[in-house]
Amino acid sequence: MELPRRLTTSGGDAQAHRVSVPGALLATLVLTALVLVVLLPRLWYRLHDVSDIAVYFDYARRIAAGERPFTPSFAIEYPPLAVPLFRLPGHPGDAEAFTHWFTVDMGVFTLLTAAVTTFVACRLWPRGGRAYVTAVLFPVSVALIGAIIVNRYDVVVALLIAAFLLCVVSGWYTAAGFVLGLGFALKFTPAAMLPLVLLLAGAPRRWLWPVVAFVAAAVAPFLPYVFTSPQGVWYVFQYHLERPLQIESVLGTPMLLLKLLGLSEATWGHSHGSHILVARGAHLATDLSGPFTLLAVLGVYLLLWRRRERLRLSPPDQAAAVLALVLALVTFGKVLSPQYFIWILPAWALVASRDRWIALAGGLALLLTGTEFPALYWRMLDMQPESVAVLVARNTALAVTFVLACVLLWRLPASQGADLARTADGRARATRPRVSTTA
Repeated sequence: MELPRRLTTSGGDAQAHRVSVPGALLATLVLTALVLVVLLPRLWYRLHDVSDIAVYFDYARRIAAGERPFTPSFAIEYPPLAVPLFRLPGHPGDAEAFTHWFTVDMGVFTLLTAAVTTFVACRLWPRGGRAYVTAVLFPVSVALIGAIIVNRYDVVVALLIAAFLLCVVSGWYTAAGFVLGLGFALKFTPAAMLPLVLLLAGAPRRWLWPVVAFVAAAVAPFLPYVFTSPQGVWYVFQYHLERPLQIESVLGTPMLLLKLLGLSEATWGHSHGSHILVARGAHLATDLSGPFTLLAVLGVYLLLWRRRERLRLSPPDQAAAVLALVLALVTFGKVLSPQYFIWILPAWALVASRDRWIALAGGLALLLTGTEFPALYWRMLDMQPESVAVLVARNTALAVTFVLACVLLWRLPASQGADLARTADGRARATRPRVSTTA
């Protein structure tokens, strides 16, 4: 039996009404704009509390004054594709104007991410209501996570992940590799999804152009600096390799829980631009974060490899694969800044539209992130029990969401051919005429 090129997502799709793509896009854009303009400035904390915009402004000011970034005298911890984003707002001599326009720019990128995510949903489910559910869930996720989405540039990473989802569900594997290369030059971590592109592409002979596109996009932004100041470029990698255990990381959760129970003397310090956890076991957790992250990512890929036939035929399951990979990277890293949750939004909105448990667990993690940061952040650093408890609950919800995403992948049939055969056999038996056993 020849397998179909793509699987339908539900038996009732053929009878359902066709999705209005303009209508879904308009809905998500309007709802997201309302969240950005009406809700975020009226939260129980100020819009720019605990913001990185001041750091971006300082970099933009120095570049405008003629300094060259990625040199020993002007070290930057961000990859080079972040530099154009620092310069985008303009006004390098006016901190207030820079802050205003950076916020506007990130709002525009948030709208673009909402639109791309919803368009992916329309491609995945051209009939029925799931595309409309995704169109609503994305602005809901923005509301849950709060004002941090316009205080960091990580929504651009989310936009690239949404674009990557569009590429893989459409079968544009070379473009997918290119987008991941841009993600590497922007925030490194999207590179971990390149093996997914190769797995979906199929035979190794189809890997060449996705890999070439990835390498070209990943390397090109470094080239203007690598030959003139290789030390400045190496600093970007060295900075992140040397970072200690950040206080909000999942790996630090057991130590914070012991602190709540009065069994630990956990406190905080400051290093590499963030607050770190100072407690017995923190150094060990830092050393283990790399192996744990690698094991988590490899574990997800093992699930994907065993179900690769299904994944190639079922684009909605590809969204689940992306969610599991992003969660693996976030959950076990030694650094878990709250802005990293922004990376999750596109894949979560898509998967949550079809899985209520991931919707609930992921939504709770986002809500607790928006609750803890920035309003409770300083009290959490003071180890006040209720604020630490919120952080512990957030990290627990994140870990549960990762487990649920893995369970969703594990439940997929390993052999799509066998699954289709069982479905066909079931339909045949359902339609077989019954023979009466009575005279």
